[in-house]
Amino acid sequence: MLNVNLTQLGSWELTYFQKLQSPSGNTSIESVELPYLTDCHIFLVGATSLRAKPTWYRAGWLHQQINGVAVDDTVVFEGLERIPTTTVAATQRVIPLNSMQLVIFPHLTSAAQLRFEPVRWLRELTLGVWEYRGVQSDSTEELLQTVRTKLETIEFKIDQL
Repeated sequence: MLNVNLTQLGSWELTYFQKLQSPSGNTSIESVELPYLTDCHIFLVGATSLRAKPTWYRAGWLHQQINGVAVDDTVVFEGLERIPTTTVAATQRVIPLNSMQLVIFPHLTSAAQLRFEPVRWLRELTLGVWEYRGVQSDSTEELLQTVRTKLETIEFKIDQL
């Protein structure tokens, strides 16, 4: 189980803030890849639109992508040229409109790309993404370390017999 203190001062770092608009007033906002790789997997995401109708509750989806996955994609994409590495969509979360959402992705890699895909009916949106930079611990890992330590103690005692 993951243990974090989300309320600790200085635990969050704003890493992306942008006002997104449709290229023309009649089209959807385009999907945006955040311009960095991250080793983080805990985020706060805020999405707001002053032009949204009161019945609109969803801003879009935040996707965690893993770049550089080496796989022979010709098995699936028969007849196309082989690409040595590809980007894989790992996980996605719904982001509500006009609120802040805590997003916890699985810790799959040390370098992931984030992509935000807005709903098609929004024409403008302000998006903010904060990364959790506070202290994290995993109680499962702590329990395993405790068991390892006790096992070493038992092994030492057996060797002394």
